[in-house]
Amino acid sequence: MMRATRSSLLIGVAAAAALSGCALKRSKDAQVFVLEPLAARAAGAPATAQPAAVVGVLPVEVPGWIDRPQITSRVDGSQVAVDEFARWGEPIAKGVERVVAENLAALLPGRRVVSAPWAGYEPVVHKVDLTVTELARQADGTVLLEARWAIIGGDRATLVQRRASHRSGAAAAGAAGLVEAESQVLEALSRDIAEALSALPVEPRAEARPSAQ
Repeated sequence: MMRATRSSLLIGVAAAAALSGCALKRSKDAQVFVLEPLAARAAGAPATAQPAAVVGVLPVEVPGWIDRPQITSRVDGSQVAVDEFARWGEPIAKGVERVVAENLAALLPGRRVVSAPWAGYEPVVHKVDLTVTELARQADGTVLLEARWAIIGGDRATLVQRRASHRSGAAAAGAAGLVEAESQVLEALSRDIAEALSALPVEPRAEARPSAQ
């Protein structure tokens, strides 16, 4: 009788383990997303054969609560939600830098845009310095982007310095809708920066020379 009870117990444990293994195999896989730049075809004029100047986009700074593999959202006030099943395909700071650089390249066909780190011999005339302080879905379903940005001249003088705040309409449900809305507000920010760059006089292009070793 005791042997039968023990055998039944072992069979029950084995069955539970098997079911647990099946459940783990069926667990939800994380989705991976990247920010999307403005399509070049939507920018207007084609790129010129000889760009008038080179613009460099410096490394972007983001808050620590955003700078993580998982996509984050605001719940309410200081509370942040972390989506373990929606992740970035690249570091978010690098993704913002990439998208802003590609957007500027599309919006400023007369300029060549490079991202940091660039070669020392690049004749960069204007540098874009960007710090993002907020980039997330809010409790009302919109996505809010808040940032500080500056344009720095070749002599390291600050030529333009501004704050930006852009809010999307209600983002579609899910991580895909959030990422799409974040790309949209980054496009709006890129247009602000492109407008400021367009208003600056283009300095004569320096002769490219190898950087000192």
